[in-house]
Amino acid sequence: MSAPTPDFKELSGRMRRQLTRIARLRRVVRMLLVIVYSTTLLWFAFCLFGGYLLASADYATNVQTSQYILYGFVVFCVLHFAFMRGLQSLGERETALMGRIVGELFPEARFNPAGTVHREALATSRLFSESTSLAGMEATSYGRLEIPVGERTMQVCDVGITPLHGRDLAANPLTVLYRSIVRPILGARVESTMHTFRGMFGYCRTRREFRGYVLLLPDHLENRVGYLAQTVQRIRQKNGAKFVHLEDPEFESLFAVYADDEVEARMVLTPAMMRRMTELRRSFNRDLMISFRGDTLYFASETPDGFLRPGRKSLGDERLLEQFWREIDFCRTLESEME
Repeated sequence: MSAPTPDFKELSGRMRRQLTRIARLRRVVRMLLVIVYSTTLLWFAFCLFGGYLLASADYATNVQTSQYILYGFVVFCVLHFAFMRGLQSLGERETALMGRIVGELFPEARFNPAGTVHREALATSRLFSESTSLAGMEATSYGRLEIPVGERTMQVCDVGITPLHGRDLAANPLTVLYRSIVRPILGARVESTMHTFRGMFGYCRTRREFRGYVLLLPDHLENRVGYLAQTVQRIRQKNGAKFVHLEDPEFESLFAVYADDEVEARMVLTPAMMRRMTELRRSFNRDLMISFRGDTLYFASETPDGFLRPGRKSLGDERLLEQFWREIDFCRTLESEME
């Protein structure tokens, strides 16, 4: 059963000062980020085309331009230093805030901001790769929650997945420059710009043993050209995963089911289970990926701001706390439904 719903408004009131300070610091860091990254982008453009502009200039103009560049470089160094210090301070405050939130909402849970994610679990889940290995991929952890669920412990991590080929500047110069310089200007978190996935990944052992694997993905995913959609297509091609049609239109409007054993998929996804998962998914209000393999339940959901980081849009009110509580409560409830 789900835990009693906390009083988010009262808790938000007690954290108001800390939330306000983080929101104010974010605005400062955001302003510095736009200046620093825009200047970097302009410098790249100057390196490419500046020679053509200065080729016809006289000696005095070139000297004056060099002086302006030197002054600009000094100012850039000062602003970059301020930006890095502000970014570090913001990260520390966000971590402290999440530690307090976890302690208030889930006193039984253990929050480890330096906790790592097990690559074996990521690979076995097959939510990020068509095989049980993560060759060619890099997994970055931004913290881990350990939540007691009965006699077992559920691991829920904030992870980023980065294909190594996407970081090769020589092979993908435009892509790398866009992700590393332009995306932060457009609003992406600096540490997430190179990731193809950033968000929640969790897993927990169950008392049930699953034959083969069953994969639940957002119904609209195959219509996308993105990384996850391509991964699903490769899974089907390489492992013979079959689309399983289930007699529940509401469930199938939320999930597309793939399995290497259709009988096992139907045993796992009973009519009662599908109704319950539909209710849970609607309360979660975000795309969700789930897989069952061996004796373990895996789940993942993309959160570009970071799962264990305060969301930018909800930082000013109790929605931040409610959203985080519902995400964790969903994970616990989903595991208990497997019993």
